Amino acid sequence: METVTLKIFRYDPDKDNVPYYKDYEVPVEGTLLNALLYIKDNLDPTLSFRAFCRSEVCGSCAVRVNGKTKLACKTPMRELYEIWKGKPLKVEPLNHMKVIKDLVTDIDEPVEKMKTLMPWLVPDPSVVPSDPMHESIIYPEEMELYKDQIHCMLCFSCYSACEAVEDNERYRGPFAFSRAYRFQVDRRDIETAKDRRIRYAISGGLWSCVQCQKCLHVCPKGVKPAEDIQNLRRRSIRKGFTDKPGAKKLKHYVDWIYATGQINRLYLPAEVYGDSEAVEVLKSAYKSMGAEVWEVPKPVKGLLKFRDTYLEVLSKSEEKAMNIDFSHVREIDRLVSDFFKADVCTILDRALSKSYESKGLVDRLKSLLGGN
Repeated sequence: METVTLKIFRYDPDKDNVPYYKDYEVPVEGTLLNALLYIKDNLDPTLSFRAFCRSEVCGSCAVRVNGKTKLACKTPMRELYEIWKGKPLKVEPLNHMKVIKDLVTDIDEPVEKMKTLMPWLVPDPSVVPSDPMHESIIYPEEMELYKDQIHCMLCFSCYSACEAVEDNERYRGPFAFSRAYRFQVDRRDIETAKDRRIRYAISGGLWSCVQCQKCLHVCPKGVKPAEDIQNLRRRSIRKGFTDKPGAKKLKHYVDWIYATGQINRLYLPAEVYGDSEAVEVLKSAYKSMGAEVWEVPKPVKGLLKFRDTYLEVLSKSEEKAMNIDFSHVREIDRLVSDFFKADVCTILDRALSKSYESKGLVDRLKSLLGGN
């Protein structure tokens, strides 16, 4: 019978000063949960871990295997054996939670974080009948909006893998935002609750997500918390919550890409953090490295008219409309226009006389105007 070594994380706060690992030889058959039960029944009855349904429903048996979050009842031992070529498998509790004993973690903190986002329905009386004898109808097209989110079983795999949880203790966690989004798109939820939920999400670190996408990869049910977070961000902006740096950065990206076709990092600190001095510092740094300060391509003839016509069409659909600040875009247009209306000969003379500033600039002007 083929076997493999499981190096199990062991720690009893009542007896141990520090955690340690203990090796167990287990058969390469069944699931990882089968292996843990084999240890419990045959090798070491003191081993503690969580498990209940054994059929990928409750989510209680989530652990880390060689650093990767896995649902023990869903993970075949043969698969782990082949992936790691028979090497020992280190089994540890989930990240970012207090260890109660061995592989058992305290889930109270992430659950309490989730509760602050109102992950429940606040019925709208105009939609939900007050008489319990009358059903509240949910149409198939409505279910499509949150059919994935309802499969979350609170296994906390995404919470364990999340980079933002590690960096920001206020961050509520991917699963919590998915739960909040599920009710945010439910038409039975009253609008005042949706507003409050958005406020709570922002204060709970909605803009702290770095979109590392790890939550998508580890979720055993195919829920996509990173996408739900992006959708919550869009809804927060539509409701006028644009004062956070994350929202300002998104506005900067959208407006500049819409106006010029690309991001302008030179003005990012000023527009997002109000640091106008940073623009001059960056200009000086760019010049010292011989880099070109202005990196905006010259608009082709008729671009602005076509661009605005295109946006007008998009803006007629609320769901597809981009969040464009037209006054900001016009300001960007003026900045670009002023640059390309400048005295080209003077720019060339100045660039050629100061070689440390000329790298890139001369070539750009040549490409725009022709010549050698």
